[in-house]
Amino acid sequence: MSRKYQVTLSDPAAEQLEQLAAGAGEPPTTLAGHFVRGELARAAGEGKVRPLRQGTPVIGALPAGGRARWLEPYGGDRDWRAEMWGQLVALHGRYSRALSWLQEDWWEEEALLETLCALAVWRAELDDIGVDAREELAFQLQLRELSHVVRAAGGGVSRAWKPGAMPDSWRED
Repeated sequence: MSRKYQVTLSDPAAEQLEQLAAGAGEPPTTLAGHFVRGELARAAGEGKVRPLRQGTPVIGALPAGGRARWLEPYGGDRDWRAEMWGQLVALHGRYSRALSWLQEDWWEEEALLETLCALAVWRAELDDIGVDAREELAFQLQLRELSHVVRAAGGGVSRAWKPGAMPDSWRED
């Protein structure tokens, strides 16, 4: 279940949000939702609010597209790509040092794309319903391992990925 809230921002703050959203290739409202969830997770971590309780896992349940959330639904889905791109840009922003070795066009390598999408979904789930510190530790270890793998692949700083708008190849159906 979800709830909608309407918030009012000053013009300068709204312009900053719109700039960030444009760079991430997602609507400002989606990015604002990511910010709110992140701040709620931080407040829970600081003990200011009660952490969200983890729901009972439903083993084997898949979304309507018939695939895991970190995999694009069969037949393609422009909305999934826009949402996932925003999550990937946010993941890079949050862990910029660990992901600084990503090279331009990294999304063309399917294994790397699926791994990063899985990490983005995992991070969102930890932020929203994580209750076990061991899950956070496992996430951080996987992130560190991926960082080492990407760094070892090479490519150098001249080809380093600069997060921004969704690439044209992701906009196509």
